[in-house]
Amino acid sequence: MHVFQRPVVRIGALLLAVLYVVFEVVRARGGVVASSLLLFVYLTVGVASVWWWLFSFAARVRRGWPALSKAIGVWQQEPVSRIDETFEYRYPRILRIRRHELGFDVTVSLLPGQTPKNLGDHVEGIAHTWGVFRVEASSPGRGVVVLRAWFADPLAESFEAPPMPGLGDVVKRAAGLASIRYGKVAAEREDPWRPEFASAEIGRCDDGRPWRLRLHGTHVLVAGVTGAGKGSVLWGVVRALLPAARVGIVQLWACDPKRMELSYGRSLFQRYACEPAAMVELLEAAAAEMNTRAQTFAGKVRKHEPSASCPFVVVIVDELAFLTAYQPDRDLRKRADAAIATLTSQGRSVGFCVIGALQDPRKEVMNIRNLFPDRIALRLDEPNQVDMVLGNGARERGAAADLISPDPEVGAGVGYVKRETQPEPVRVRAAFVSDDAIDAMVRDYGRSSGGFGSAA
Repeated sequence: MHVFQRPVVRIGALLLAVLYVVFEVVRARGGVVASSLLLFVYLTVGVASVWWWLFSFAARVRRGWPALSKAIGVWQQEPVSRIDETFEYRYPRILRIRRHELGFDVTVSLLPGQTPKNLGDHVEGIAHTWGVFRVEASSPGRGVVVLRAWFADPLAESFEAPPMPGLGDVVKRAAGLASIRYGKVAAEREDPWRPEFASAEIGRCDDGRPWRLRLHGTHVLVAGVTGAGKGSVLWGVVRALLPAARVGIVQLWACDPKRMELSYGRSLFQRYACEPAAMVELLEAAAAEMNTRAQTFAGKVRKHEPSASCPFVVVIVDELAFLTAYQPDRDLRKRADAAIATLTSQGRSVGFCVIGALQDPRKEVMNIRNLFPDRIALRLDEPNQVDMVLGNGARERGAAADLISPDPEVGAGVGYVKRETQPEPVRVRAAFVSDDAIDAMVRDYGRSSGGFGSAA
């Protein structure tokens, strides 16, 4: 009798009884032909059900869920009033399994006292058990966790940023003479080259959506080892802001200590510096202009709106650690620290954004990383560096930046984003901006080509 106390067994026995009654009624009223046809239907459905139970992903997940729940420690003991047993095990119940474009969403109902962290801490083990590329955990509501399984890596292949139009095309577009895009009339809101400053589309997320990096009203820290793809992020931002820089509502300032990255498109920047003293002077000039603007806005303006007379200034600092930690001149190092701290603590409300890129995120290298609300972790050397960049617990929530492939074709530009308003890290990949693409931007948007409207 113990077996028949299980709900699944009782439901199965009831279903068999109903099917038998239906078969007998059909045989009595329809004869041999009708009963044979019904029997064939029964067999077909039965074989299909057995195949589904044995081979489908959803059934395999349901079938193995009790053992997996016990293995990761989310079972609970519940007392029962039986002579043969004093307790039984309960485990989180699978509510539904739904397919998405690249895998499945498994919705799980938690047991009393459990939190999403109880499952989120084991997503790597769950992925290995299910035989999928990756599993991420999220909680859309109280007591519910969604385990999103991905069969393959949607960001495994690198991709280039789409070509930008020439300056003449943009001018014609603004005049309404070039309204055809991809063979159809494009609405103004669909125009990817209209001047934008609040964010920059620089790649895509692993769910297929465009990756838009927020810029206005924040600062961005990009961390990753050599070859991780920091250049793709920086050039993606430059590329996206060029139309706004052309009309004068955005200014791009650059510090380039390596002289091998941003110097390739030097004429795209309103201000550029590569020598230590010049870079510090650039940062101090930005801080001074920020203070002047704040004094002008005080009591009059609460939110900055870019204009030709008061543009949104984006300060890009490549190899930020060179100025904050590795600069041998102590005085320059202190001045750089002070200027960066001033910009990152006060600049975003008055239209200044600092984008800093570095390889080593340790505190002794970058002691003001908490002043960057939005952060990107590309490929890193050690697991603990993930939490240094994205915050405590990010590695446990699935941001395994230390496991990104070192193969440039597979891992360059892949990373995880921590946004100020979103605690869960998002996996992304930046589009590759080739040398030819930078040459085209310099030709059409550089200062020597007359591409910048009000820029000096």
